[in-house]
Amino acid sequence: MAAKPSGNKSVLVIGLGRFGGSVAATLDQMGQDVLAVDKNPELVARWSRASAHHSGRYDRCAGHRADRRLPVRHGRRGHRRQHRGSVIITGNLLDAGVSDLWAKSVSQEHARILQRIGARHIINAETDAGKRVGHLVAGNYLDYIEIDGPYTVVKVHTPLYAVGRSIEDVQVHDKYGVTVVGLKAPGKEFQYGSKELVMHRNDELILMGKQDQIDHFIQG
Repeated sequence: MAAKPSGNKSVLVIGLGRFGGSVAATLDQMGQDVLAVDKNPELVARWSRASAHHSGRYDRCAGHRADRRLPVRHGRRGHRRQHRGSVIITGNLLDAGVSDLWAKSVSQEHARILQRIGARHIINAETDAGKRVGHLVAGNYLDYIEIDGPYTVVKVHTPLYAVGRSIEDVQVHDKYGVTVVGLKAPGKEFQYGSKELVMHRNDELILMGKQDQIDHFIQG
């Protein structure tokens, strides 16, 4: 779980498992002020040592001190325990006026509870990653991002029928309903998707649209 108090540039990361630790390390490398807490003092010590090699902005709380600072009650083991702990912490942070809060869910039921108590950003890392990999394996995408609603953003190579033609010539938006956000040619800088832009064979296109529309554009 990650939270950014209003008017404060610091980020609080609660839980330093594989997911939380990765979030904390990324924020630290980006130069963010990070306060990371975990009930396991070994994890805290490990990430304290790791953060010392980066910006040095990584604040630490030992395991027993973290438990005292955060009003967490430990329930049964497994998902129920994870549900209870994260729900209580989420509720307390919301009550304290923290609105910019990102909470990780471990099930659909857990996500619904977090949503009902007011969490705006809910992440199911396992489901989201599985869905993304599934699209990459099954489709013709180099990358895939799902946006709220029916729209997705994907990265693809230029379809063969569009090689050497401009975005306007192919009528990417008018014919297929797809927007070319930009184009990255090998060895060149990213270019925004103007209608005059010519698409070449090994170019990587960043597309936004509904998945069926994108698939239609790829197939030509």
